[in-house]
Amino acid sequence: MNSYPEELIDEFEDFVHRQMQEHDIPGLSVAVADAGECLYAEGFGSRNLEDDLPATADTVYGMASVTKSFTALAVLILEEEGLLSVGEPVVKYLPEFQPADELFNKSVNIHHLLTHTSGLAPTAALRYCMVRSIKGDPIVELLKEKGKWEQWTDREPIDTYAELLHFLNDSDMQMLGRPGQQLSYSNDAYALLGTIVERVSGQTFESFVSERILQPLEMNRSFFELERLSELQDVTQLYAKDEDELMTSPKWQNAPAMVGAGFLRSTVTDMVKYGQMYLRRGLDSDGNQLISGGTISRMSAGIFPCGRKVSYGYGLRTRPGYHGVTLVEHGGSLKGVSSNFGFIPERGITAMVVANLQGIPASKIWLAAVNLLLGLPIDTRRSVEPEYDAEEQILKRFEGLYKSGEGAEIRVVLDDGQLFAEMEDQRKELRPSGIDSVAIERRGDEAQMKFLTGPDGEVESMFFGLRIIKKVE
Repeated sequence: MNSYPEELIDEFEDFVHRQMQEHDIPGLSVAVADAGECLYAEGFGSRNLEDDLPATADTVYGMASVTKSFTALAVLILEEEGLLSVGEPVVKYLPEFQPADELFNKSVNIHHLLTHTSGLAPTAALRYCMVRSIKGDPIVELLKEKGKWEQWTDREPIDTYAELLHFLNDSDMQMLGRPGQQLSYSNDAYALLGTIVERVSGQTFESFVSERILQPLEMNRSFFELERLSELQDVTQLYAKDEDELMTSPKWQNAPAMVGAGFLRSTVTDMVKYGQMYLRRGLDSDGNQLISGGTISRMSAGIFPCGRKVSYGYGLRTRPGYHGVTLVEHGGSLKGVSSNFGFIPERGITAMVVANLQGIPASKIWLAAVNLLLGLPIDTRRSVEPEYDAEEQILKRFEGLYKSGEGAEIRVVLDDGQLFAEMEDQRKELRPSGIDSVAIERRGDEAQMKFLTGPDGEVESMFFGLRIIKKVE
């Protein structure tokens, strides 16, 4: 199955075991392919602790937002067939989508949705779309204890695309700016893309992706439908954490109105088949052209900056200049899911990592696997934020509470000259990295938190986790 030198396998597996121990990960699977050949595919830990069942290379997990590249690919297949154009207005395909902002209605197009540059602010829609699927799960009691369950139940659930469109039209949402002006990650945007796929193709989103992508690539253990989970062997249990205590959280989150944003289920071995399609320039496993090489290049090209030396394309993030190669990847996170998928065009490498616990450093483990193939130290980072000597008066401008409709709540405080972020029940140290940015340790890597100013020069929001999060006090 693999052709890694034994010393590299040992080094990688030791690394994985350390991460699992440090982050209390129940189960995790990894696959790596090079030049069309699967070099390594392995499961670690348990897919089901209660029944003592091991994770394997064929264990089915949730993929979460790794799904977004499939949605983008579906849109572009339809474009190649002449059924839509990404430069056309969204309202051409969704005429009932009429948010209050008239400028938005007239100018937002499919390209803006694909690149998260529509101007849509993060909303609570995803929670309302998922709420029915988690009723009866132990995590509900945890949300109630923390006073967060009301955020899920303060309005009726969203079950259909029509209800989602009504919610987006009816909300008091303020646009972040003109379409194309700035990037803010939007699950709502990819839900709208899924709706467009249905309208244009004349079939459900799930069936279109299955027939046009999953089946040609022989991804035989990949699907969207919840009922398939009970029909298959080797499916993971889901886990969550209550502070330091691990708990079984068996209800799979599902959102019929947002399936295109993050609800594919798959395996690491299926996902490296998918990655190889990109490296074959759009050819499926039988050598048939699934989509053109030029379109593959468009998807994976960095279109809009979303961090230092990294840009977002169509459902994929691109980091050129990583020790002479380009990292093209996307991560995902839901209850019971931490995932990271990606490929390196110059080397023909594709890799997938997924675990059955949210909030763990899947991207760090993914990069470790890639680093070894590139001949780099296993713990080489994607990037390191620069050092910056910021005066206290600059740091003081960043203080405040930042919140989004999606649920993010981050308080930035200055304490004895040191800046901290209080979020997710943790207090994390912030290191100045520029006149308007700080570095923060996040899931085993160093991330940038950038502060954005308004016309008056005052800080009015932050860009963090690919989202623009408004300062509210």
